[in-house]
Amino acid sequence: MSDDDRTPAPAGPPTPPPSRESLLLPIAIPLGLLAGIGLVLWGFSRVLLRVEPKVATVTALLVAAAIVAIVAIAASQKRVTNGSLLTVVGGVFGVAMLFSGAALLVGTASGEGGIEQVSVALAAPKGAAATGFDLKAQSAPADTPFTIAFNNQDPGVQHDVVVASADPAKDPSAETFLDGEVITGPSAFDYEVPALPAAEYHYFCKIHPTTMKGVLTVAVGAEPGTGASGNVITAENLSFDRDTLSFPADTASTLTFQNNDAGTPHNVAIYTDESASDALFTGDLVTGVDTATYEIPAMPAGSYYFHCDVHPTMHGTVTVAAGGGPPPSGGSGPPPTESPPTESNAPPASGGATLTAANIAFDPTELSLPADKPSTITFDNRDAGVPHNMAVYTDDSYTGDPLFTGEIVTGVATKEYKIPPLPAGTYAFRCDVHTTMTGTVTVG
Repeated sequence: MSDDDRTPAPAGPPTPPPSRESLLLPIAIPLGLLAGIGLVLWGFSRVLLRVEPKVATVTALLVAAAIVAIVAIAASQKRVTNGSLLTVVGGVFGVAMLFSGAALLVGTASGEGGIEQVSVALAAPKGAAATGFDLKAQSAPADTPFTIAFNNQDPGVQHDVVVASADPAKDPSAETFLDGEVITGPSAFDYEVPALPAAEYHYFCKIHPTTMKGVLTVAVGAEPGTGASGNVITAENLSFDRDTLSFPADTASTLTFQNNDAGTPHNVAIYTDESASDALFTGDLVTGVDTATYEIPAMPAGSYYFHCDVHPTMHGTVTVAAGGGPPPSGGSGPPPTESPPTESNAPPASGGATLTAANIAFDPTELSLPADKPSTITFDNRDAGVPHNMAVYTDDSYTGDPLFTGEIVTGVATKEYKIPPLPAGTYAFRCDVHTTMTGTVTVG
């Protein structure tokens, strides 16, 4: 039989064209795997942000090395299948989980859910464009992100905070680490500063750089701020912006008080306890919007109470840190002190007068006291729930330091004011809470 006589075998059914699914599958699988890997790595990056910088760096390098090893093993196989790709994804996920757990266990700093929050207080008082920041020197710990709690107390004036490696006016190549948002006072803003290596930095207001500037010292183990001088408290909407204050024990300190309640008087007074019967410090009344710097006397270690004498519902706790010893025993207040001996030849209080406050007015508006002798004024506040006091000034301009400032009395109540000896003359008195309540004192 010749080749021509051979009958060709019948042809089979035609091969169907490839489906859309079979064409997309080789593309969809790798893309899906890449998306999965990206999601795992994004979650891993969130973990790195919650741990200390050094631990985050080491963890990232270890995970990167592990991923390279897993991919190299998969690529060394003769045939890369979908199963191989799934193995790579599973390996990346497992490595990320393992090292994330180890990093959180080893590298999470103290504080809830992450790195300890470090805050440095800085304020721009009223007139800061001419006088500068309230603090010309600050400190912060090295290699730790921190917050500058900035309080612009200058009404209607714009300020900000910039942190640089040096003073740009002297070194134009200075590197900027914080370029703070400009805010108009009175207002507060928290600036987030990245971790800085130990060095000396320069901070300034870019709007008033020649007058508002200071030195920021960053050192290993440094305490944030500059001690008690960094204390700032603000009164706004009939409340304080903080309910705790802290001062060093047995050391005189300062407290910057900002009153943002326009036309409303406030102050800060420190007492031994919540009864507010024994004052350790009474700050001058500040009628907002205005700022005052209080000189806080040295206090023994312990826990105390502060409030606004005009609005006692504004209150909080004062912690005075011991300088290396336990707080005084026998209560939270200062240790009892012996009363100074009374000299037998001390002149007794002589002369006196009665002054009544009722319906936001004094009665009488003219008082008489003896010259060069201590005297007593019985002050009767009949305005229920309203605070009043009586203060004596040299004249009716009420400028300068008062000759006498009586404790604020919330009516209905009576208080005896011990007036020091005054030379003969005519003086002015007023209520520091309601300055329209005025009168005249004749000494002679």
